[in-house]
Amino acid sequence: MQVFTVALAAFAVSFVFSMMGAGGSQILVPILFWLGLDFKAGAIPVALLSASITCLSAGWLYRRRGLVRISTAWPFALAVLAGSPLGALLARPASSTALMITFAATNIVIGLLVLRGRGMARGGLSRRGELAVALPVGLGIGFMIGFIARDGGPFTMALLVLMGIDAKEAAGTAPLIVAAGCMFAFAVHAFDMTAGWSIVLASSLACLAGSQAGARFMSARMESRAIRALFTAVMILVGVVILVQAL
Repeated sequence: MQVFTVALAAFAVSFVFSMMGAGGSQILVPILFWLGLDFKAGAIPVALLSASITCLSAGWLYRRRGLVRISTAWPFALAVLAGSPLGALLARPASSTALMITFAATNIVIGLLVLRGRGMARGGLSRRGELAVALPVGLGIGFMIGFIARDGGPFTMALLVLMGIDAKEAAGTAPLIVAAGCMFAFAVHAFDMTAGWSIVLASSLACLAGSQAGARFMSARMESRAIRALFTAVMILVGVVILVQAL
């Protein structure tokens, strides 16, 4: 029964978050925890693997449909790749309570930032300006992925829009930026993973199916305003519940 509920949750999360250029680990981690997985040794590694599959699957489809800006994606992706193993290594000795509090606080902050993400810059940055933003911010996003299992997709998408990139193209580019970081962070967390491989396989297959469905829906007819509002509400709700449980 647990395998079925995990797969169902993974499918639903990947369907919704693939439309926003994200893997959904920020929501999948607490769901997996509520379904009985250990927060640090179960929910986090499974969610990171699921997020990487969601991002790679959705990003591949967005690339085929011309929604990925490769020139912007690669410096971000390299910086994320460098930061994620460091965050994961520092997270290993941290207590589950500390991780839960950090996770909850980040959820709430990012939820509020996404809700306010309307006054976006127009015109765009120069190539040098993009690199100046991509390297330090990408390192920070990568660290965040490894330390608290946030795939960083929503923050990355919002940042790309603020840099002057069209919102739909930003949602298509973000998954490819954070996918490798999620995979590397999973590789570090996997050494301590206690989740059974049946759960890992079920969640992976469900994310593959959900992300394809969500990406196809987004690329054809996405209504971003309603999804952003729903995302913000869920992020804040989950953050508050996790914070209460941690304290």
